[in-house]
Amino acid sequence: MKITLHSSMCVASGNCGFVAPEVSSNPDENEGFAKLNDTSPPESQREAVRAAEYLCPSKAIQLDEHQIPPR
Repeated sequence: MKITLHSSMCVASGNCGFVAPEVSSNPDENEGFAKLNDTSPPESQREAVRAAEYLCPSKAIQLDEHQIPPR
């Protein structure tokens, strides 16, 4: 599994860091905007990463299985 973060689309909602904290975070030094901690997480993180992708209000997180061109 590979994850792409389109950081210019991030609105700092914090959903990704909440549901997939091993894979993404929303650090204060980044003003809460998303940061990927692991761009190729293990299969065991698949459900959490799917939830993060689904819950992202700006669709800034994208799994390789859902390739959508960035806006």
